[in-house]
Amino acid sequence: MLDAVARAPRPLSLTEIADAAGAPVSSAHDLLDELTALGHLRLVDRRYVLGWRAHTLTVIGGTTRPAGVDHARLGRLSRQCGAPLTLAVLVGDAVHYLDHAGPRAPGRIQAVADDHRPRPALRTAAGRLMLARAENAPRDRVLDALRAEDPTAVAAFDAEIATIRREGIARSDGLADPDIAAIAVGTSDPSVALLLTARRGPRGGRVPHLEAAARSLLTQLSHRP
Repeated sequence: MLDAVARAPRPLSLTEIADAAGAPVSSAHDLLDELTALGHLRLVDRRYVLGWRAHTLTVIGGTTRPAGVDHARLGRLSRQCGAPLTLAVLVGDAVHYLDHAGPRAPGRIQAVADDHRPRPALRTAAGRLMLARAENAPRDRVLDALRAEDPTAVAAFDAEIATIRREGIARSDGLADPDIAAIAVGTSDPSVALLLTARRGPRGGRVPHLEAAARSLLTQLSHRP
């Protein structure tokens, strides 16, 4: 099934994948649900494309560049908005940071990006943004799994999803790390986000220079898909 999706010149439907694999549609549906949940596939307009899991593994292994925004452009965007930028993708129910440009973050924070460590989606600005922009079925699967585990985060996300979609950005004020404020900005690909980070203020809340950087980044991204 993965081979059929990888070789296809366009996203495939459930029926097309079942035909290619010579499998009953019902069996193919169950397998595709599992592959999507694990991040091997993504559902886009009810059709399947390759997910980020395999790509993430190759990045961790140092065999390819991160996708979505290449490193040179990531560096230019970082300079233009005057803030460090991290490229994030959503793999199943976890966020992976695949590339970084600009000033280095505090050691323990930078290590998350350098080591491509998985992060809980609803505790990161990037994860909240990418979940908000995801197809209904994959998003509901992640939220259903987290309702018992992290009901506070799910409730907060449910209350903010409409605003996140409308604005094209999501915020995290100390959710992932008590010392860090973060803003995620969407790219043309809903499963790729760019993350800006800064030290939180002593009382939390929005960080003015981080907000300005996010506005600048949105402007830069609007000039090129």
